[in-house]
Amino acid sequence: MVCGLGNAFTFMAGQAAGYAAADSVQALPLVSTFWGVVLFGEYRRSSRRTYTLLASMLLMFAVAMAVLMASSNHRRPL
Repeated sequence: MVCGLGNAFTFMAGQAAGYAAADSVQALPLVSTFWGVVLFGEYRRSSRRTYTLLASMLLMFAVAMAVLMASSNHRRPL
């Protein structure tokens, strides 16, 4: 289910920014890491540095997807 949700986000990004660009930033790590922390309690009792690195990874993935979707306005039509 988590993998399917990640693939759905990848296809949505592919429609917005083109599939070649969307393939470079897959949503699967973003979705699976989020659900791993929230649903399964991964990284419980980890150090503060681990939480900082995890939050920065999630933020970078979200920013990359936003940039890809924003770049769809700058594509030339075929």
